[in-house]
Amino acid sequence: MNAFMKRAGVVALSSVAIVSIVLAGVSQTVEPKLKKGSQIGIVDVGGLTVSEAQKKVRIWWDAVRPRPLNLKIQDKTAKETFSATQLGVVIDDVASVAQVPVEGVVGQVMGSDDKQVFNPIFKPNRVDLGPLKSVVSKIFGPPAPAKVKFIGGQIQRTPETPVLTVDESNLASAVIAAVQDDQVVEVPIKQAPKKLSDEVLAQITDVVSEFKTNFNAGVRDRSNNIRLATGKIDGVVLLPGERFSFNQTVGQRTVKGGFREAPVFVNGRHETGVGGGICQVSTTLYNASLFANLKIVERTNHSLPVPYVPVGRDATVNWGAQDLVIENNMETPIVLAAEYKPGTLCWRILGKKDPTISVKISSSGLRSSSRGEKRSFDPSLPPGAVRVTEKGASTRSIYTFRHILKNGVEIKKEPLGRSYYAGSPRIVSYGPSRPASTPKQSISGTSTVSPVNGGGQE
Repeated sequence: MNAFMKRAGVVALSSVAIVSIVLAGVSQTVEPKLKKGSQIGIVDVGGLTVSEAQKKVRIWWDAVRPRPLNLKIQDKTAKETFSATQLGVVIDDVASVAQVPVEGVVGQVMGSDDKQVFNPIFKPNRVDLGPLKSVVSKIFGPPAPAKVKFIGGQIQRTPETPVLTVDESNLASAVIAAVQDDQVVEVPIKQAPKKLSDEVLAQITDVVSEFKTNFNAGVRDRSNNIRLATGKIDGVVLLPGERFSFNQTVGQRTVKGGFREAPVFVNGRHETGVGGGICQVSTTLYNASLFANLKIVERTNHSLPVPYVPVGRDATVNWGAQDLVIENNMETPIVLAAEYKPGTLCWRILGKKDPTISVKISSSGLRSSSRGEKRSFDPSLPPGAVRVTEKGASTRSIYTFRHILKNGVEIKKEPLGRSYYAGSPRIVSYGPSRPASTPKQSISGTSTVSPVNGGGQE
C-alpha cells in the first residue's frame, strides 16, 4: 500500500471518529421530542420534549383535579361530591409521557404523523377516606347484629346486617374511570364478614333449657331494676368458646342509667342500694345455664340465702366485685333469651339441643348455726321498750352438684362448689330502764325487717 492510500485511510478514519463524537455530543445535548400527533387524553404533546410534555400534563391536571365528582353508591346517588385528590388519585405524569414514542435523534420519524391518543396514567395517593366512609355509612345505615327471640313459643331469627364500607383496593380505578368519562364515581363497596353467618344462625333451633323465678311485682323499684337488667342481656349471642360477663353486659348500676334504690343484702344485712333486685336476674340466668350444661366460669353466692331458688343455687353480682361469667362450651352458638312479665322472670338458653342429654342438680351437707344476738341501747325508745331492728340469719353451708345424664344414665357428676352464707346476728335495741314505781309493761314498739324477695349484693 503506497503512502497516499495510507494517508487517505487515516483521513477517512478520522472523519468517522469526528462524526461519531459530534453525534454523541448531539445525543447528549439535544433532548428527543415526542412523536408528532401524539396526545395524552386531550393534552397535545406531539413535538414536545419529555420534560415539556410532563409539565403540560401537570398543568392540565392542576386544572382538572378540583372538579367535583358525583358519587353513585350501588343504586343510590349521594348529595356529597369529592374531588379526585380527595379520593386518593393523582396524575402520574412520568408514566403518562413514557408511553408516547419519540422522534429519532437525527431526524428520522418513527411511524407517521397520524393522531395517536394515549390515556393518562394515574396513581393512588394515600389520603384520609373517613369522609367518604361516613357518606357510605349514612346511606346504608349502621350494622345490626343477628337477633334471636323466643316469642309465642317460637324461635324467631333475624339475620345480621353486616358492615358495608368502601372497597379501597378498587377505589382508585373507579375514580380514574370517572375522571376520564362522566365524572360519576361508582364507589366500590365491600361487605365485612358476618360475625354470625346466616348458615350458623340457622343452627339455633331449640330451647336447650329454661328456668323461671317469681317476684313481687308490687315492689316497683325492684321490678324496674329486674326489667332493665334483663333487657340489656336478652338476645346476647355466644359463639362456641365465647364468654358472657354479667357486669360487662349490664354495666354499672347508676340512677342516671335508669336503676333505682331497692332492697339489697350487704354483709348479711338487709339494706337498700341502687340496682337492688338484679341478682334475681343473674340467679335465674345461672340456673338456666346449669340446666343447659354450660360452663360456669365465675359465680358467687350471696351473704344470705334468697327465697326464690334452693339454697346453694343463687348467683350474686356486684359492680367491680362479684360477677357471673358463663362460657358457651357447645359446638354451636347459643342465645340468652329472656321473658319478663310482672312478677315472673324466665331465662331460656336457645341453641342446638342434644335430645340424649339431660341435667339434674342435687345438694348435700347442709349445715346451719345461729349467729346469736346483739343488743344496743337506744335512748329514743320508751322506757322498757325493745325493738328488733334486724331479724338476723343463721350461718349456712351446702355443697351443690350437677349430674349429666345420657339416655337417662349418669355419665358425669360435677361439683359446683360449696356455698357459704355468713348470715348475721339478731339485732335488738332497748330503751331506758323503767322507773321503779312504774308498773311492769310488756315489750312494745317491736318491728322487724322482713326478708326481701331477692337481691344479693344487689
